[in-house]
Amino acid sequence: MSSLVGRGTLLDGVRRSLAAGRAVVLHGAPGAGRSAVLDELETAAASAGTTVLRVGGAASEQGLAWAALQDFWDQAPAELVAALPSGDAALREGLVGAPTDEETGHRVGRAWLHLLEGMADAGPVLVLIDDAHWVDEPSVRAVVYAGRRLVDRVGFVAAVGDEVPEMPGLARVDPIEVGPLAATDLVALLTTHGLTPAVAQRVAAESGGVPSLALALAGALGEHPSVQGRPRPTPPSIARMLRERLSTQPDDVRTTLLHAALLLRPTTRLLVRAGLDDAEAHLRQATRAGLVVVDDEAVRFTPAALAQVAAEAVPAAERAATHRRLAVAAPSTNERLRHEALAAPGPDAELAGRLADGAGDALRRGARELAAELFLLAADHGPAELHAERTEWLACAIEAGAPGNHADLVYRAMDDFDFADAEPGQRVRVRLALVELAGTGRSAIDEVLTAALADAGDDPLLVANVLLQRARLHLMESRPLEVERNVVEAVRIIRRTGDEEAEAMALPLLAVTRRWTGAGDHDEVLARAVALPQPPTPGLVHTTPRYMAARFALYDDRLDEAWSRFLALLAQVESGAGQDTVHVLRCLVEVGVRLGRCREALEYAARAARVAERFDLDPQASWFISAVAELAGGDLERARTLAAQGVAVCDERGDIRYLQRHLLVQGQVLLRLGAAGDAVAALTRVRAIERENGISDPTVNRWQAELVTALVATGDLDEAAAVAAEAHARLDGRPGAEGTRAQLLRAEAGLHTARGDLDRADVLLDEAAATFERLGMRVDLGRALLGRGYVERRRRRVAAAREAHLAAYTLFREIHAEPWAAQAQRALEPARAEPAVGDDPAALLTDTEARVAREVADGASNREIAERLYLSVKTVEATLTRIYRKLEVRSRTQLARRMVPRG
Repeated sequence: MSSLVGRGTLLDGVRRSLAAGRAVVLHGAPGAGRSAVLDELETAAASAGTTVLRVGGAASEQGLAWAALQDFWDQAPAELVAALPSGDAALREGLVGAPTDEETGHRVGRAWLHLLEGMADAGPVLVLIDDAHWVDEPSVRAVVYAGRRLVDRVGFVAAVGDEVPEMPGLARVDPIEVGPLAATDLVALLTTHGLTPAVAQRVAAESGGVPSLALALAGALGEHPSVQGRPRPTPPSIARMLRERLSTQPDDVRTTLLHAALLLRPTTRLLVRAGLDDAEAHLRQATRAGLVVVDDEAVRFTPAALAQVAAEAVPAAERAATHRRLAVAAPSTNERLRHEALAAPGPDAELAGRLADGAGDALRRGARELAAELFLLAADHGPAELHAERTEWLACAIEAGAPGNHADLVYRAMDDFDFADAEPGQRVRVRLALVELAGTGRSAIDEVLTAALADAGDDPLLVANVLLQRARLHLMESRPLEVERNVVEAVRIIRRTGDEEAEAMALPLLAVTRRWTGAGDHDEVLARAVALPQPPTPGLVHTTPRYMAARFALYDDRLDEAWSRFLALLAQVESGAGQDTVHVLRCLVEVGVRLGRCREALEYAARAARVAERFDLDPQASWFISAVAELAGGDLERARTLAAQGVAVCDERGDIRYLQRHLLVQGQVLLRLGAAGDAVAALTRVRAIERENGISDPTVNRWQAELVTALVATGDLDEAAAVAAEAHARLDGRPGAEGTRAQLLRAEAGLHTARGDLDRADVLLDEAAATFERLGMRVDLGRALLGRGYVERRRRRVAAAREAHLAAYTLFREIHAEPWAAQAQRALEPARAEPAVGDDPAALLTDTEARVAREVADGASNREIAERLYLSVKTVEATLTRIYRKLEVRSRTQLARRMVPRG
């Protein structure tokens, strides 16, 4: 097995090309890992008994004729060199610096060919050339000469730069790109070096997937890396490395990168508008060099600190001139104003006033990053006599930037605000805003909120705002009782002041906590919030009445309504704070998966990952979103990896809300991969968290049906029945619970199937399927069809079982639920009908043992049994041992015969 993380597919491609008698040229950005791929090929080949010859080019030796071939020659067996004709053997002593004329080249090439042929006669040979773009020209000609004649017998792999060179005369060559590592693979690599998954995720994003840069950034973080709080300055070693990488680029590429570094949100289109006609070509070159990533025209520096390095690489006067050029091409008045301010020297009261007005306009439009920078620039350009205005602008900059996690802008503003003569109300606003910065630890939040409450004094609205911020914190912690305590007091204070807009922002928190705890009046509370006047700048979207109304539609399985509402919210938030966008994209993924819009869910999950990366948000949210989409329409192993990373980070940081979510995905994916016992453990943790915090609404997290299915798979049928009964009791009389109830009925059908009550299973599946059809829950409908097929197989109705499984397969393929389609396809594989319920051998077995025995009688392997019954392979093996003992059989054949009914 390869020890090289994330390169399995690439290595397989190299080996396929070599086996087909083709040479391989590895190309990619500096630091992408070409040498590491050669290391892996060398290690694997040597361990298999292959003779490996390896050389590396060097820029300092590129003009030294025959240097690389001399290195090859020194690795050849002495007896083969001695067997060369006397004239050719003499070349060995003085090859470096020998003439490069045509006659000498022919003699050297022939001798090299003779040596390789002799080695190939004795066994397989692999020739590896690292940094081949720096190998001297005469050696290249000799290698090509031999390669053209021996490529069927000798493997040739060369690693070059980011471009594949012309190789005339060598036609059988496969270029293979060593591209950036996928984020999950790079996180796996970095965690082996001691980084936590959360820090590794940030480093992976900063490096653009380039392993060498990621490892350098990881090393710079120190022994105890931390990404929380104030941004760390770029370490000198990293800054020096970035300057060196930048200096290797041509002047026109560096000019394009300077323009990109000075833009707020650089895109290829803006660069072209600024007069850089060759911007796309320059960015492609910078991308190959690993300096930027271009995604749908958006340009992102890797790492982000490279933008500052690019800007500081030129004199201040040149930066100012560049800002003036960019102002002409700016897409909006406010962005034009930004460039004008960055090019202007010294205090200017008139400019400061225009900047503050532009910042307010940008904030109303939802452009928080631009608003924060404009407020900060207004404070920077404000003269001393505007000290009161400057303090307010700094406070506004912090309020605008914190929800979008623009930490660099927020802390630049804080450096001045800390020394300003701020009013208590301003200090409270700033402290409440700081809580919104991603990555802020719980202890720091408690400290900030305590100080905010002290600053609030007797001001009722300030006190209410502090209480509401505490409530939002408790909501993220899944502590509804604490949420309610703070919100009820805040609402009482707000109603005394008559501020209906403030009440509109408080009531959604009360509505959601009433729902979670099963109080029953949540719809009425939310309706009151929706009816109140909405604030013009509502702050965080995920606590607004409109967001919560869409969320309740999802809980109630009013899925088309939820989909429409969240799409409208996405249009509202996408130009603003990253946190808002990720919240809405998460909801669209959850709704999309339930509706069977699996392909769209994957696309929205990818967008959420890009937003989280761009705004440097905590990774557990984007991991969960991607895991949900992968579970329905992508790859189960990727879903398992993401969920496991999420559980680890949430446990470390005490993020209870996302811990529940990741545990639920983890339980589902483990169940589908056959590890039912581990699935029960994960889902039971979700149940324990809910019980500890007073959450009783089964429509929220929906772990109950999954736990019932997992318990059935482990044979714990009584516990499964108890979980189902408790869930039904909580759902009785609750409006909007039809979908949750149908999911529970589907799981109970599996329980009755395991107990042999197939008629009852039929009734439950019919009722569940009808509900799923009516509500548009297409993935759940497909799962009900799968359950129908298993029931029919128990009845030995092969045709009916196949019809149900085929219907499930067709539905899953239609909605692009690929993992479910694969499971349905496995169920369609030909198998013998199961024995009738009640046969004597089965009477001696438990329900789980009977099901395993019947699968064996159908001819299924242990792996197939594990997949069909949601068990691990080890559980199947242990169960078979007990079955053999109980039925006194010694083989699968004897067991199959015992399970076939007599007569």
